[in-house]
Amino acid sequence: MLEEFTYFSLTGAVIIFIYGALIGSFLNVVIYRLPLERSIVFPGSACGTCGTPLSWWENIPIFSYFILGGRCRTCGSSYSIRYAFVELITALAAAGLYYYFDGLNAVSVYGFIFYCLLLVVFFTDIDHWIILDSVSIGGTAVGLIGSVFIPLRSDLSIFGFELLPSFVSASLSEDSLWFNVISSLYGIVLSAGFFWAIQVVGGWIIRQEAMGTGDIKLAAMIGAFLGWHLGIISFLMSFVLGAAVALIMMLVSGKRGRDPIPLGTFMSICAFCCFIWKDEIINFVLNWPSYFY
Repeated sequence: MLEEFTYFSLTGAVIIFIYGALIGSFLNVVIYRLPLERSIVFPGSACGTCGTPLSWWENIPIFSYFILGGRCRTCGSSYSIRYAFVELITALAAAGLYYYFDGLNAVSVYGFIFYCLLLVVFFTDIDHWIILDSVSIGGTAVGLIGSVFIPLRSDLSIFGFELLPSFVSASLSEDSLWFNVISSLYGIVLSAGFFWAIQVVGGWIIRQEAMGTGDIKLAAMIGAFLGWHLGIISFLMSFVLGAAVALIMMLVSGKRGRDPIPLGTFMSICAFCCFIWKDEIINFVLNWPSYFY
């Protein structure tokens, strides 16, 4: 059966979309329960107000919200449309990656796992201002192990093997299975180090926490999935995006304080963009002067 998904097909896309919606429903549970330190397995889904367990037809991803009119059938209390939204965008991401990478393969699966992890970070950082260790540390391990199965990255070969210790480069070639593992290790260490340096230097300059420990661990996870070069680029993009959003919020609210922003949310957006458009982004970074003449 898996052979039918090797290359993109409309039937395959529909099936992947359905599975993506089901996974999105599970991610809703993770986003809601993990920050509260509750089990994501037991008990089953229930109304958050009256506690009535949901029947199967009330648990249909995307559609149940509209069937019920966004309200519990027992107590009538409303619940957020965000549940359906998370299910929809996860389904679209699954089908989109299936299409973009031309089938169900190591890269599309790797990207979807990355997307799911980043989606949890996106919402938990918005809701609770926390980035869960179980997501970032566990995601770092998944990114490192999964890198073995994806096509070879270019982040070390772009600048030559001099980035590697001589005893390592002497035993490797660009078609080595371990090349991506080393790329991920560089991504973990340099990305986490980059944010740790900001934490130390920023804290010394402004005399308050400039970077949370959760952001450092998230940076390590992103570096594991992207490699060091795209990891650093995604972080710089997230700073620009975060600053732009903060500026807009300041102009709208009229406040001029030092209110923090959920950086993990912006890191998640930019990291996934870098995963999807990595070739275009790297090409721009390496050749950007030519775009101006």
